Amino acid sequence: MPPIDLSSYRTVQLSKRGAVLTATLSNPGKKNAFFPAMGADLDRLWRDVDYDDDVRVVVLTGEGDAFCAGLDLSYLSGGQGTGQRNRRKGQTKGIRTRIYDMLDCETPIISKVRGPAYGLGVNICLAADIVVASENAVFCDSHVHNGIAAGDGGVALFPFLIGFHRAKEALMLGRRIPAARAEEIGLINHCVPDDELDRFVDEMADEFAEGAPLAISWTKLSVNALLKQMVVGAFETSVAYDVLSLETDDVTEGSRAFLEKRAPHFEGK
Repeated sequence: MPPIDLSSYRTVQLSKRGAVLTATLSNPGKKNAFFPAMGADLDRLWRDVDYDDDVRVVVLTGEGDAFCAGLDLSYLSGGQGTGQRNRRKGQTKGIRTRIYDMLDCETPIISKVRGPAYGLGVNICLAADIVVASENAVFCDSHVHNGIAAGDGGVALFPFLIGFHRAKEALMLGRRIPAARAEEIGLINHCVPDDELDRFVDEMADEFAEGAPLAISWTKLSVNALLKQMVVGAFETSVAYDVLSLETDDVTEGSRAFLEKRAPHFEGK
């Protein structure tokens, strides 16, 4: 198969260093918040990566001082997908495959995190095989702050990383978890000083790139097969509630409150 076309991606900047591919989420001015075009790029990235035999490891990161601030709420604040019956074919599939595609990607993925990894962003981050963060990074599944049920993968990932009680506190209250604490409780692999982050990740990426690619890939897939088997029911349920909650007035209120920089007033409607 031909090598991945680095110039064909619009919202994910791609660069190669030998066998290491760096994929940088890019939404300037919005802390790399997720929006539909970024979803389209990520939907094909993991397949393109596996078809390129020259890529042995992917470093997933964010542009500037943020990993990903979550969903770009400007797509919700105007009533798009909120308080309305606007179900469409493929709506839940996109949520599921965003995580499963990373778990099924045969190429190892390292998340390199600076600043916020929030909402959908934190779950994309945690779906990687290794997570390395700067000491200034913060992890938060913030769905509930916007009136949305946690359904972008947090229910599938958090309980098995940090235990059920910690996961429920993190997801039900939208707790912010600083990088040092995230390392302590097992949410991430490593927290390092900011000025050491690039070198640390480069060295780990090189270790993957120099290893036996098939043995590494098939080991990853075996571990993730167990994870998927254990979480599929809960993940499907959470996706359904996520989509259902998008039709509530609380989501419109939460999104507008965020954009207006005020506390939301939820009414459970």
